[in-house]
Amino acid sequence: MRALLLSLSVVVALALPSFGLGVEPSGAARPLKCVYFSPSDCEPCPDRAERLYRVMTCVQDFYRREMDRNGFGPMTFGLETTEPGKLKLYEIKAPDPQATYGRDSHWAVRKIVVEGLKKYGIDAGREVVVIFQQGLRWENGRAIEVASFVGSGSPFNGTAWFYDDPMLDPDKLSSKDPGGSYVGRPCSVGEFNSHYIGGIAHELGHALTLPHDCELNAERPEFGSALMGGGNHTFGRETRGEGKGAFLTFSEATRLSVVPAISGLAPKRLPNDARIDDLDFERTSDTSVRAFGQISAPTPVRALIFYVDPDARAADYDAKTWVVKPDADGKFSVDLTEVVRAPIQLRVTAVRECDAVELLRCNLTPDGSEGEFAPIRSRIAFRKINDAFVAKDVDALKALAETYPTEDSRRDLCLSLVRVLTEKVALQKPSEVDESVRSFDLSNAAFDEVQVGWARLGRNASFDGTVLEVKGIGYASGLAAHAQSVLKTTLGRKWKTFTGLFGMPEGSRGSVTFVVKGDGRELLRVDDPNEANGRAFSLDVSDVDVLELIAGDAGDGVTSDHSQWINPILER
Repeated sequence: MRALLLSLSVVVALALPSFGLGVEPSGAARPLKCVYFSPSDCEPCPDRAERLYRVMTCVQDFYRREMDRNGFGPMTFGLETTEPGKLKLYEIKAPDPQATYGRDSHWAVRKIVVEGLKKYGIDAGREVVVIFQQGLRWENGRAIEVASFVGSGSPFNGTAWFYDDPMLDPDKLSSKDPGGSYVGRPCSVGEFNSHYIGGIAHELGHALTLPHDCELNAERPEFGSALMGGGNHTFGRETRGEGKGAFLTFSEATRLSVVPAISGLAPKRLPNDARIDDLDFERTSDTSVRAFGQISAPTPVRALIFYVDPDARAADYDAKTWVVKPDADGKFSVDLTEVVRAPIQLRVTAVRECDAVELLRCNLTPDGSEGEFAPIRSRIAFRKINDAFVAKDVDALKALAETYPTEDSRRDLCLSLVRVLTEKVALQKPSEVDESVRSFDLSNAAFDEVQVGWARLGRNASFDGTVLEVKGIGYASGLAAHAQSVLKTTLGRKWKTFTGLFGMPEGSRGSVTFVVKGDGRELLRVDDPNEANGRAFSLDVSDVDVLELIAGDAGDGVTSDHSQWINPILER
């Protein structure tokens, strides 16, 4: 119960009056836009306005009840109606049949919806839009999911894609009657509705900016499953006497309290000025650690959320969370309970007036050893170096260099970054470099061809001007090119070896295929994302006229596929 008591104490600290809101916020000022999307070969359900009103008010009541329980008052999102008991639905007829809109079609569907909403005078870029699709196909009593069921959002807008079906109705949550089967197993009518109404609540959470997280062990007996963990499957099952249902964790409620669609406040762009100045940990028990430190935040921070995400599961559904409010000086201390002794990813997010911004992401293994928290300390040190580099503050980099011993690699990094900022190097084709030069950094190469999948090519920095980094180590030399990318340059058969290492930034969730070609022939290919992170290479290029560095998407799309070619050196 200790973790639960901690959460409750934080609720008191973060209670609504401390946020300075003079009146009870309400999402009614910014109601959701509910769309009914019908493929060309499907007829809309005739009772959709009444039935989906019951569905959405059920979810609305869940959010209201859980926000109130967490100490924020009865906050929830708003809905539009055409008359009492009828949900306002923006009807959009799709140009193609149901089979066209498959499991990965959500952005294609949204594109059609965005255009359709314009006819109603609605700018989807300023709204939270929920899209009901006829995305289930029934075959012999078995529900087959054929469309997307997902959600995504920002402080300014959001979209969630749901299914509609005649059996979808919160009035049937308590039913134990046979309901066919879904996701490969038999179910009752009530289970069907738990799964899909819970799914609506869950994906709407994503549209309202929530990431995944799960409940603490101490919370499960009293509250059940966290909505953004497994609560989409347990929603409402208490009505059937089958156990605890779903709930909002305090971290979920904290983030929702500042979302414009919940608070009713207008969204606005806040400066990205929150920083963790210091962060350290001490072990307080076999399964608990205390995090303490200080932030600087010209734009006020209401709360910090600590996410501890075990690596044992690839997805972040099992991330546990703790919330703390920094004091007036930016200092904070919070006990993280139930921390596994295994590899984890730690994330720290700041909740502000109308958004939540990630301040830190770091991999570590809290195993009780003497150096279990060393990666965090290194990460904070790297953050200070990175901040100085991004600000182009040469004096700050020099000052930081002096804080490290002569043999410390961070000292060398600071001084190397000073040279990057102060020395102007002309780009050259490797084939035209004077033969007296015995080595050449491809970061300074004049490329014959540059293709970058997103943003721009980064030289001696990432595309956004931050320090190149692989596995927590920073580098002052390298090329950053988001997949799919091709960098082609002429060697003229004048170089003997090509060395370096490749990888992705710390915390990246992407996956990249790295390929090096010489005159069209593959000299190196690494397809395994695990092998492709921080791998060194040395290649014979003595016979190569044209060299190509290629980053592919590893077959799973290009999201977060930031490739980095570190210390790419040619030698005679």
